[in-house]
Amino acid sequence: MLRLFNRFYTLCALAVCTILYSAWVLTSRTLRTAQPFAGLQFRTAPSFDRRLVVFGDSWSDRKTVEGQGRVWTDWLCEQFSCHQENLAQSAKSSWKDKLTGSVVDNADLEQVARPSATPLPDFKSQVQLWLDAESETVAGLTEDQIRSRQDRTVFAVSFGLWDIWNLLTVDYNVAEGAVQRRVTTLMAQLSRLAETWGSRPESGSGSGSNKLKVILTQTVDVTFVPGFAMATGVDYKDAVRILEVWNKKLRQAAQTWDRGTIYLFDTNAFVLDRIRDWQLYAAGIEEQNGLGTNRDPGWENVVDPCVESESRIQALLPKGMSPSRRQCTNPEKYLFWDEMHLGPSAHRLMATAIYQGIDGVLLNPADPK
Repeated sequence: MLRLFNRFYTLCALAVCTILYSAWVLTSRTLRTAQPFAGLQFRTAPSFDRRLVVFGDSWSDRKTVEGQGRVWTDWLCEQFSCHQENLAQSAKSSWKDKLTGSVVDNADLEQVARPSATPLPDFKSQVQLWLDAESETVAGLTEDQIRSRQDRTVFAVSFGLWDIWNLLTVDYNVAEGAVQRRVTTLMAQLSRLAETWGSRPESGSGSGSNKLKVILTQTVDVTFVPGFAMATGVDYKDAVRILEVWNKKLRQAAQTWDRGTIYLFDTNAFVLDRIRDWQLYAAGIEEQNGLGTNRDPGWENVVDPCVESESRIQALLPKGMSPSRRQCTNPEKYLFWDEMHLGPSAHRLMATAIYQGIDGVLLNPADPK
């Protein structure tokens, strides 16, 4: 009987240790590898000619990956000579060398997502950090000086990739509800930004010439990115459906938002056109819209990543072999930099497309007649 009790207590102790170890592993793989805003010293510029304020995830983060080159917001600022204040966030996990990015709403993410959800600062946190910093900068300025800053500021808001990625293994109905809530939250934060900082009506006119100017990006179909091939337990059709709901809801919300001017960029169409450009060129077909010429940059690969993560390489190697991270010879001719992010040429082309769209709308608008 004594031996039975000893064995019982031993098994209980082992079970407790196993649970604690599993919890530590899950935490160390996700939460501890992501650094929030704590300790970050952020200041807004005291003066500028034009300014681009960026909120977003790893697709817009200027500090994402060394060697990747400039992201689209850098190229865009070069187009119209602006000062950039970039609050987009990403984190590199030590587990399988994965890179993740911010989402719209961390609280909603925790309710429905997988344990790998990353607690990076969400849209609300990024907005609050910028508002606090801007409030300090404009303290003591006159109303005209503040209005001048508003008139010369454009906001870029780019979320969605990681929101959708973390919903891929969730029941479709649950995921659809989460998408609707997050689009509502995104637009609510834009309204909060307008109420707190912008959209002040001019004296006697009743209309605000200094309403917010916003670049809002729709998200890309995650089935296009190379990382989707490594995803497990994901229904392809549901992934596409989630993307369609996100972009549709975002488009509808942007059309009815009345606190400023929104330029909505179709990121998904942009990426698809880059893929079709190469595919048509390979087939010897050239369309009237220019697709099929493959002139800039002259794509060599629109499917595989230029830099492969260790986990992707390991899946292709025989068992027991150690992977070594490798990079392509011509990164500028690869559509994707890694499993989840665009390459340098795609960022440049995306910035050019956005600049052409905002010129005359957010920048240098024509005087109303």
